[in-house]
Amino acid sequence: MILNVMLRFLLEILTLIAIGFWGYQRGIGTIMSFLLGIGVPLIIAVIWGVFFAPASTVNIPLWLKFGFEVVIFGLAFVALVSMRFSTSAYIFGLAVLINQTLLYVFKQ
Repeated sequence: MILNVMLRFLLEILTLIAIGFWGYQRGIGTIMSFLLGIGVPLIIAVIWGVFFAPASTVNIPLWLKFGFEVVIFGLAFVALVSMRFSTSAYIFGLAVLINQTLLYVFKQ
């Protein structure tokens, strides 16, 4: 089920792209657009990598990891909907739900 893990990584990258694109569009002025478009995804990626990545050395409770993922994937969903990419948002949300279910079933 390496494909499921690869899909998970793709969904994480798409999450950062969606949040970054949203931040860039919502920024007022060039500097704020770049700060929101690059800074917010960068902060999320660092937190994700340090605390929640599979290779992380920090021991985080499963409920906290799941909560973080729900919030971040939810933010990406809301960002896509707010930018009027509703179809993409629902496809993304469905892919995340299926992927999370398969990760749980196959204990990945």
